[in-house]
Amino acid sequence: MNKKGFTLIELVAIIAVLAAILLVSFPSLLATAEKDDKKEYEEMVETICLSGESYIYSNTHKYDQLTQIGSIISIDVEELVHYGNVNGNIKNSKTNATILNDSLEYTVLDDYSLKCDYID
Repeated sequence: MNKKGFTLIELVAIIAVLAAILLVSFPSLLATAEKDDKKEYEEMVETICLSGESYIYSNTHKYDQLTQIGSIISIDVEELVHYGNVNGNIKNSKTNATILNDSLEYTVLDDYSLKCDYID
């Protein structure tokens, strides 16, 4: 009689090998996912900061602080969304909430450039 199929020992061996592979690869998969999340967050912050900077330079009449080194300019992200500089449906990858309640603080540097701090 010709029996086709695997024995119980063969099935257990295959499951053990697959479990070992999973145990070895799982930490690197988690690390990769964390790196991707961090990179996504940094790219989101950079994009919003650039949008805010563009908004400030487009509306210099609102910001007298641009001529004062060390001064701080605060902008709510909701204002950038209102004027169309930023999409309001973007989610903060750290908090998983929309960015509407977040804000930006720009510091005027010695060369009159702006340093952005994202506050979520």
